[in-house]
Amino acid sequence: MQYLCKKQLVVGGITYYPGNIVPEGVILPDRSLKLERNNYISEINKECEETSVSGQEGFTQEQVDHMIDNAVLEAVAKIEGKVSIQVVIKRESGEGDHIVVLVTQMEIQQVFSIMQMNVEEAVKEIAEIKNENMLILLHAIDNRKMIKEASKKQVDNLYSENRSDNSNTIITHTEGVDT
Repeated sequence: MQYLCKKQLVVGGITYYPGNIVPEGVILPDRSLKLERNNYISEINKECEETSVSGQEGFTQEQVDHMIDNAVLEAVAKIEGKVSIQVVIKRESGEGDHIVVLVTQMEIQQVFSIMQMNVEEAVKEIAEIKNENMLILLHAIDNRKMIKEASKKQVDNLYSENRSDNSNTIITHTEGVDT
């Protein structure tokens, strides 16, 4: 069994430093339990071994980019007092596009209020919305055709008014997104 070295350790004349992998067979099974209890080593999770590439653990560039995008959004959200919501928009092909939007709690409450309205009232309310992220959220989660159309139309209106802020939305897997 392989282990991850957590504290500097000398085994069989070889020094292992924190972060090094101690190969299988180097540590005797009866000794490994004591080293684990004293936090010198930890057993490498078999799931991690299965996801490794060529024996090295790591992430693809796409995964790293996605993690960075999410971390930036979370930081911005905390600063602005907003919540980051990831929505998957499914297309007819069954594939989904991931969209992350930043909204405040009040905006979320307004979205849910609109979802509870009848179509005529909701369309009137949507025409007054000036926040693209709320419109994207409504378009993504409300399945009523007129609500989707009204949300899309209002986004188009906002674009025609030369919006000044479009930095709070990240769209990944953008092919075929219809917002």
